[in-house]
Amino acid sequence: MNFIYLGIFLAGFAVGAALFGVLYLRLKEKNKAYHRQLERTSVASSSNSSKVEILESKIKVLEKALEDALKS
Repeated sequence: MNFIYLGIFLAGFAVGAALFGVLYLRLKEKNKAYHRQLERTSVASSSNSSKVEILESKIKVLEKALEDALKS
């Protein structure tokens, strides 16, 4: 009789471990995809901030040129 309970326990343990393994692998893949998307977003935002800095410097140069032209 004790062997039946032991068998049921081991079967339940094996099923639980298998389910946990499948869920772990799915979460691991989702986590990798999330990190890839974060990297893409980070690169895009740094690219946008670089473009803003370039535009700001161009505006400063044009403002300076306009001031110099108006003084002449």
